[in-house]
Amino acid sequence: MNDVSVNQSPLGRLRGVPATVVGGYLGSGKTTLINGWLRDGACQGWALLVNDLGSINVDAERLRQGDGRVVELGGGCVCCTLRDGLGAALLELAKRDQPPAHVLIEASGMAVPERLAGQLSLHGLALVRVLLVVDLERIEALWHDRWVGELVQQQFEGVDLLQFSKRDLLTPPEAERREQWLHQQLDASGQRTSPPLHRERQLARSDSWLQLEPLERSQVLAWAAQLGPEVLRAKGELWLAEAPDGPVSFDRVGDRVSLAAAPSRPWSAPLQRRGQLVVISRASAQAPHWPSLLPSTRLIPA
Repeated sequence: MNDVSVNQSPLGRLRGVPATVVGGYLGSGKTTLINGWLRDGACQGWALLVNDLGSINVDAERLRQGDGRVVELGGGCVCCTLRDGLGAALLELAKRDQPPAHVLIEASGMAVPERLAGQLSLHGLALVRVLLVVDLERIEALWHDRWVGELVQQQFEGVDLLQFSKRDLLTPPEAERREQWLHQQLDASGQRTSPPLHRERQLARSDSWLQLEPLERSQVLAWAAQLGPEVLRAKGELWLAEAPDGPVSFDRVGDRVSLAAAPSRPWSAPLQRRGQLVVISRASAQAPHWPSLLPSTRLIPA
């Protein structure tokens, strides 16, 4: 897209707006990082675009405080989902009375951030940086994983800044060792060029369900423990019998399971109680059978 076509398109109002891409593998902590920026007031006047692999965008649900494609977050900050594609999300921003001061995009955990950054440049935005969140606890295992290792390594291509997460789960010497190990791997591959787009292949599948009846906390934890290694991540906002006032955040990455002690927010309406569950698995996994591992309850495909 040349300068003339950008200026004449509806996206012309976004031309030159600075943009940052935040990438990282599934469960690396991208949403946690961005939530911290929002709480600290570091994103005044920014537009936040959330792109999640699941057809139910749970990460966007945690970030936003209302419903709709574009959601006000306060302080002049706005959140927009990428469910209809990057171009559609940018058009939503271009329609607003005031262009954003900055566009921040949270890439899917299965995306290569550099490629998303290239699309931003084509749309006329000024790319500032590409930041990659790295799960320090799991990076070695992910790097060598036979299924997703190639993708994890590709995610480092074209990155300007690394942000390490899960450091608190390691001893200081072990965290330092893993950082040094990663830098050695990156130095060794410094001459490697980004692979062409035609090498892309489907590495994961995403299956989503709506939960129409409550579950007990113990049932959810027992279910999470039964998930096999083909499950890369499971997450959602669940309806628990012990917490009837609102949805409870659930997350499973590797062997670690997190189930919040209390609801993160109230239900939007008393009669709209329902949970949301997303399971991301290897593309080679058989048809999803995970709902059958739960006690008899009403789970329907989303």
